[in-house]
Amino acid sequence: MKANSPAWDLTPNLYLTSNQTEIIDCLVDHHEMPVKFEEDQVISFFSVTDLFLVLYFSKREDRGFQMYVVRDFSVNVNELILLHQLFDRLIIDGLSVGVLQKAQFQIDNIICMADTFRAMIHKDLANQIED
Repeated sequence: MKANSPAWDLTPNLYLTSNQTEIIDCLVDHHEMPVKFEEDQVISFFSVTDLFLVLYFSKREDRGFQMYVVRDFSVNVNELILLHQLFDRLIIDGLSVGVLQKAQFQIDNIICMADTFRAMIHKDLANQIED
């Protein structure tokens, strides 16, 4: 799953990077750095209103991290859906199926809970939506 460019804004609210230094710094800063690297991994965590989804690919030819950031994820659910669709396409193409299925499962759970997250994070917005 290596890429040529280190970072892209896929949409205004969905960011992708394969810059290893940036990703490792982020993982360390948020106390999410994995200890073992023998297996593929999916690491997800929240920072304020943003969702960070980090994939680690352990195979020699793909070894390294990719990080997706969904800015204000509880409001920008369309970006979560786009991410689900992106993973679905990659899975169909047979690319890193195991780790992408795990990532897709985590995204699906967050999509299902988006209303709850929005109510917790944006109390003012939740009240406006209910009116």
